[in-house]
Amino acid sequence: MLHCLKNKVQAVGINQYVEFKNLSDGEFVNSDKTFTELGTQIYKELEEFFSKERADASKKILTENYAENIKNYLDLFPRKKLPSGKLARSDKKNIENNFKWFFKNFDYDWETVLEATAHYVDEYEKKNYLYMQTSQYFICKTQADKSKLSQLADYCAMIKDGIEPDEDSHFKEKVV
Repeated sequence: MLHCLKNKVQAVGINQYVEFKNLSDGEFVNSDKTFTELGTQIYKELEEFFSKERADASKKILTENYAENIKNYLDLFPRKKLPSGKLARSDKKNIENNFKWFFKNFDYDWETVLEATAHYVDEYEKKNYLYMQTSQYFICKTQADKSKLSQLADYCAMIKDGIEPDEDSHFKEKVV
């Protein structure tokens, strides 16, 4: 509620009037919706806490050798255009942004990511890269309804579950 008051945004899922009354009764907010000294102090502590948490998350996400890991990731993709007409390898900055999203939402390490990517690229190499996603979209692709999907996460789950890509799982003979 303090955040909503400070940033003048609508609180969702709570009764604003009751919460405002609790804050003003607890001497955190004045009747004109400005912070008291105590309210300002608590708000600053909360901001500090969450900004530190965000910084810690970024360190966890990007580890010391993230640039090397991103390079290794990109090197797995072919250095050419895909049949879709797009380059298989996307810009490193786009990749970095997508990996920030990926590691915030999924709990996989770089070793699993690289192994899953290698499986993905090998699978599509056999199909002459037909319908293969670019290196950027393989990590995260925003759908029309604004939801985000990660095929990389699916392949990482496959690796973690011990499922190996099996070429012989499809029928090979033509039946007439």
